[in-house]
Amino acid sequence: MVDARDPGTLDLPLVFRRARGRPRKESPLTSAQRQARFRARRQSAALLLHERVQMALNFLEQGNAELARHELKELMAVTSRK
Repeated sequence: MVDARDPGTLDLPLVFRRARGRPRKESPLTSAQRQARFRARRQSAALLLHERVQMALNFLEQGNAELARHELKELMAVTSRK
């Protein structure tokens, strides 16, 4: 409420919008940055998978089928969907 005799009073906003949900980040990622991070994670996971498969193949070439089988079972356990 404004006092007509007092020039220092202002209208008070009666409606305050309450922010809901999680607060915004100070510096959010752009869509391109988010996509680049996703692709980098996928690429690193693919490289790790490739290295582990190569390790299992090397065990087979050396004639150690048990180590190769063990490596592949571990790899399947890690990569299988839950």
